[in-house]
Amino acid sequence: MKTGQKKAKNIIMKSVAAIAEKSAVRNANSACPWWGHQPEMPEAVKKLRKF
Repeated sequence: MKTGQKKAKNIIMKSVAAIAEKSAVRNANSACPWWGHQPEMPEAVKKLRKF
């Protein structure tokens, strides 16, 4: 039973990591419309820009 739990945990962790990466890419390519202010982004997120 423990191997099944480990597999499920690995699948969930990979899914969460993929969603977080996609969210960071989306955030790196957009700007905040509220008064044009956006907090400072980390260097790792700045590298994800597509332009």
